[in-house]
Amino acid sequence: MGRPSRKDKPVTPDYSEGIQIKTEDDDPRFNNAVARGLAILRTFQFDRKLLGNVEIAEATGLPKPTVSRLTFTLTQLGYLRYLPEFGKYELAAGVVSLAYPYLVNMPVPTVARPLMEELAEKSRTNVGLGVHEGLSVLYLEYALGEPNPNRRQRVGFRVPLIRTAMGRACIAAMPPQERLHLFDEFAEHYRQEWPQLQGELEDAIEQVDRRGFCIAAGTFQKTTNSVAAPFVHTDGRTLLAFNSQGNAASQSDAVMQRNGKRLVELAAEVRRRLAAEPPTPSLGRR
Repeated sequence: MGRPSRKDKPVTPDYSEGIQIKTEDDDPRFNNAVARGLAILRTFQFDRKLLGNVEIAEATGLPKPTVSRLTFTLTQLGYLRYLPEFGKYELAAGVVSLAYPYLVNMPVPTVARPLMEELAEKSRTNVGLGVHEGLSVLYLEYALGEPNPNRRQRVGFRVPLIRTAMGRACIAAMPPQERLHLFDEFAEHYRQEWPQLQGELEDAIEQVDRRGFCIAAGTFQKTTNSVAAPFVHTDGRTLLAFNSQGNAASQSDAVMQRNGKRLVELAAEVRRRLAAEPPTPSLGRR
């Protein structure tokens, strides 16, 4: 069943949108047990910190006995922690070890960070760097520049690919065949909404082709306007994007166009610095 049309309800952010929870596949190379364990970890979000076996079973579609065995195993391995006073689980410190090798060997955030902080202060917007992952974009770095920021952007924060300027910028930078495959996936996932969303995506792609950035006004969070520019990693495969966003009341089209040009310049400077200095593992903020 497709999602209800967004014309029929207020545009409110759904932070679970874009999370792909896949637990099985017909391909003989696909290990269902591994997929199910990872699916359980993916059900935990910033607004779903504590989950019991019944809630996890509902979110993943897995039988409760299977969930019970997997949560026990993940707890023994240090990826979950059981809280007996609630009868529920939360993520444990072990999950950080999975992300650390990726983050420390990703050179773009380290190079981009001072430039992002400078732009956030100058534009009085929140500036982010995200990477494409499935039907989502994950934040790798951020700089808060709004006068009174009330934002959730942090490293690891997830937003849906299809509704955000950052996600649409990543889509615009995709090779054509990869984009066509993604559009097929969108058509199946969004169904009734897809014709409208496809039109918005094609417009965003045209914007990036014409001026290097795209604008998304209130498409994910009604009170937020955002602009983003794509950044293809030097490996030629990893798709990233820089964004600038703020309250819709202060982010007029003219302001977003100005900040879009700044993002294009920021991306070009990051690319220049990466080429000039061989990347080394990031040791954190200075």
